[in-house]
Amino acid sequence: MDNISLFFLIFGLSNHSPILDTVMIFGAEFLIYLAFLLVLVLTFKGGVKEKKALILIILTIPIVILVIKGIHLFFFEPRPFVSFHFLPLIGEKADASFPSRHTSIMSVIAFAYTYFKSRWGPLFLLFMVWVGIGRIYVGVHYPLDILGGFFVGIISLMIAMKIKNLLKVTLLR
Repeated sequence: MDNISLFFLIFGLSNHSPILDTVMIFGAEFLIYLAFLLVLVLTFKGGVKEKKALILIILTIPIVILVIKGIHLFFFEPRPFVSFHFLPLIGEKADASFPSRHTSIMSVIAFAYTYFKSRWGPLFLLFMVWVGIGRIYVGVHYPLDILGGFFVGIISLMIAMKIKNLLKVTLLR
């Protein structure tokens, strides 16, 4: 199954169940804010693993932004609702679709907690997948945009770890 067919398979599920639509809209649009709030709470209430994850997230987010901006210099994919002329379930700018910024940032959070073996890692991984599927479901991203977001998050984390090692910063050891 190709990218567009898979997109329409997932997007085709929308507007059939108000409950599912609400769950997916929340995941696509608002779950990232809940994740940031949870990261903030875990900074104060969590242990050493959660504090290390926060530091890694703070180091990685600017790298994610730079990687995405770099991709946009060489590659522009219009969003599905622009290409196929339909109204998505959420309001979104008609800017570049690839990679998904929401998914990239959620993958940074999820993989940072997973890297440090925090007990919160599985919850953030679930959030990451929910955001990714939600972004397709509401009509603002293709499946490859989501996979691209996962990879941008992982690659950005690896770059942040290399920079940390080059600078000999011992906060994350």
